[in-house]
Amino acid sequence: VFVSDHRALIPRPETEHLVGIVTGKLFRDAAPERVLDMGAGGGCIGLSLAKAWPRSEITLADISEDALELARLNAGRLGLQPRFIRTNLFDRITGTYDFVIANLPYIPLAERTSLAREVLRDPPAALFGGATGLDIVERFIADCPAHLSEEGTIAMELHHDQAGRVSERLQDSGFTDIRTECDLAGIERFVFAGTPRPPNPEP
Repeated sequence: VFVSDHRALIPRPETEHLVGIVTGKLFRDAAPERVLDMGAGGGCIGLSLAKAWPRSEITLADISEDALELARLNAGRLGLQPRFIRTNLFDRITGTYDFVIANLPYIPLAERTSLAREVLRDPPAALFGGATGLDIVERFIADCPAHLSEEGTIAMELHHDQAGRVSERLQDSGFTDIRTECDLAGIERFVFAGTPRPPNPEP
């Protein structure tokens, strides 16, 4: 059981479902060797993957030291020893990863007044992704390819109406094997893609 408090986003069923898709479907046959949980918060995704894939090298990254403190607490309770990095997206990330999973802030600022009271208890930095909700996601997409292995995969959890736009952005950025999955309510909320291929040389 994960400890959840004011330091990070409270885990939700959608995120648990994403982890189930990743472990039960995406990597059903073999676990990736090097895994990065970007925007790890209290660690529910990265630590769940560390528990499922004990031989994988797991890194949890977040901009918030408070969130990473909570993730370290949860790791200790679970007897896990992943790597922790405080970083603004990929600023302090080195090397490449076989799998990068991200549940980044994606709520548009205009929706602040319509959010449920329990959601607003979460840290604002973990909720809001700028005017469109995609400011941080777009930076992630731009910077991620440099940190993916040749056969790498990414997975993202998104807002209820963002999967189409993000899929288009991934396609424009050269990502391969772009696909979506629905959450428990049947809403397209999860996007997966493979490492971009280099452009074909001019003949």
